[in-house]
Amino acid sequence: MKYRTRPAEHICSLEELFTEHLGLNIPIVPQTSSYSNKHTFSQLLFSQNPNQYDDIDKIMSFSVFKDADIEWLKKDADSAQKPLYYLIHPDESYPTGTKLSVFFSNLANKNFSGNEQPLPIRALLNAIDYDKLCAHLDNLIETKGALDSDFIVSLQSYLSNVLSTDNHLTHYCSLFKCTSPSEYLATILLYALFDDVNFPAYASEVAITRNIKEPKVAHPVTDLNNPHFQKLMNDARRVDKLQAFATYTLIVLYSVQMLATIFSSTWISSYEATSTKGTLFSIVMLCASIILTALRFIPFSLHKKYSELSLILEHSVLDENSNTYSITYNHFQNCSRSFNDIQQGRRVIITLFCMMSILYIVVSFVFNSFPLLVALVSLSFGGVMLIDSMVHDHITYKRYDAFFSSDLPGHVPASRFGVARMCSWDYDSRLNSFRHTSYNKLTNYSEDCIRHIYDQVADSSKYSWATLTAFIVTLSSIGVIAEILQLVNPDLEYFRMPNASMLYSVTMILILLNDVLNILILLRARSHYQKMAEFSFYAGNPDSDNYEVTTLFRHNLYAGSISELAIARGIYNYNLCQFEQSLSTSDIQPPDDRYHPMYIVNQKLHLITDVALCIFVAYLSMAVWHSNNLRNLIGLPILVAVYALWTFAMYPLFKYRKIKSSIRKLNVEHKNKETR
Repeated sequence: MKYRTRPAEHICSLEELFTEHLGLNIPIVPQTSSYSNKHTFSQLLFSQNPNQYDDIDKIMSFSVFKDADIEWLKKDADSAQKPLYYLIHPDESYPTGTKLSVFFSNLANKNFSGNEQPLPIRALLNAIDYDKLCAHLDNLIETKGALDSDFIVSLQSYLSNVLSTDNHLTHYCSLFKCTSPSEYLATILLYALFDDVNFPAYASEVAITRNIKEPKVAHPVTDLNNPHFQKLMNDARRVDKLQAFATYTLIVLYSVQMLATIFSSTWISSYEATSTKGTLFSIVMLCASIILTALRFIPFSLHKKYSELSLILEHSVLDENSNTYSITYNHFQNCSRSFNDIQQGRRVIITLFCMMSILYIVVSFVFNSFPLLVALVSLSFGGVMLIDSMVHDHITYKRYDAFFSSDLPGHVPASRFGVARMCSWDYDSRLNSFRHTSYNKLTNYSEDCIRHIYDQVADSSKYSWATLTAFIVTLSSIGVIAEILQLVNPDLEYFRMPNASMLYSVTMILILLNDVLNILILLRARSHYQKMAEFSFYAGNPDSDNYEVTTLFRHNLYAGSISELAIARGIYNYNLCQFEQSLSTSDIQPPDDRYHPMYIVNQKLHLITDVALCIFVAYLSMAVWHSNNLRNLIGLPILVAVYALWTFAMYPLFKYRKIKSSIRKLNVEHKNKETR
């Protein structure tokens, strides 16, 4: 990127930004018909005109250079052979026989020969104090913002445009922990002035300096010889051994059950499988599966206890009165009223679903078809997820549009306009497209936003863990009921099995599936509870060290422990909290914390996938299982093809078009308001 060159055809250059928008008054050189390089960098590196003062100390006090470099810069300021002299005296002409004009042209255009800039220019750039430059640019922005109330929004749009053109810029903004427009602009300006060889070293120095200046939470030194701390460490060791013993004991029992199932399927003849002996064996094995699944609470409770002890050992604070260590462990509180209202509506929908499921059981017995029950429950579950999402979106987006459209007479609040308002900051009207189309360009989240993401990770893992357990227990329970009914009434056709031998085979498959899933869960349980404890702790304790919060987030993000869906949901909830504090999406800093169309599409793709799975299960239950016709499997690839076409091609296209259309309509309404 270069100071005088546009980063893209539709994005103005930094020179255009400073001269045409931020109001720098720079003369044009008649010979080149371009802005004077000396005057340009004089106004960028000095907050006041240095040419009007004679005292060099006073002049340097207006500069953006580091205090440690002021002394040697003063010497350069007195020499007509040094670049700094002409920044202080920009009206003077260059002496003949020097390359000073080339040096300043190099700064603006990066037209130097070789890999590195000339030494005088490198020394000048390395002497720039990042914080002083930010303060200088902040004054320019505030001055312009006082004259034009819409300038800040335009500047934020410009910064987002520039960041979307270069992934390295996003990395440096994250490294510098940029939060304000002046910090983003300073980073972009320095990136444009430095060469590619020397900027990484300068950036590392700035990052270290800013990290040192950042206030740290003073952690008291832990007394390892404290009796209570010694007791906590001993408890942690004891619980660690117990959890390992309980986990591997259950794994061995599951393995024994798997071997018994496999051997029984091999040794028992078809006649024995359909006999009372085979049915009783299946019932015993299924009941054993349910009992073993219930016994998982022992290692799970030990894993949870160990994770809590680990947190206490790592983050505990000594109570001097009782000479004991303790920890403040708060549950994350979502500040969004909309989110809490929707949670109440969600409970009503789930209650209705449970009532309908009871009705479905009656219907399935009337038609003597268990596959019908599976199909009805599956379709209803998919419908519940779809309705819940639609109601959630409609309420939230309509409320958002109503709040920020009060100044538009005649405007009727609608959910589609709420989505448009949320995403308008990311829309480029010149290209009719959105700037961010992938997640790897937005990772510089604030600590508050990260806590919302942590809450979503912990919440999703908690409910997915519970859902998987309920699924395993339900499968085993259905198997037990089926075998008991088969034992009582061998001619019962409720489960639509061709014969008893088929039911026995399905039961054995259920047992094997149950055992494999439980073994995998037990192997992951320790790391699962450890991560959930850390996520919950950092999410619910805003007074915890921000550096630790961001460090843990980066580690888990790169390790794949935090999904894109959790990030999208966390940012959505964070934006709702900010909205209820009268802060629009375009005002949230840094821009990485803002909700944008890519998050919307990602969330809906997961929803469509879940609904599609419910439809697939319903189709297989009725077309194949109920009708006992394997030839109907031919319809499944057609359904999968329709799902893939709609989910990955048509829906994103339609969704983006709809949001763009709503944004354009809003822009027309705002223009009509201004012309009145």
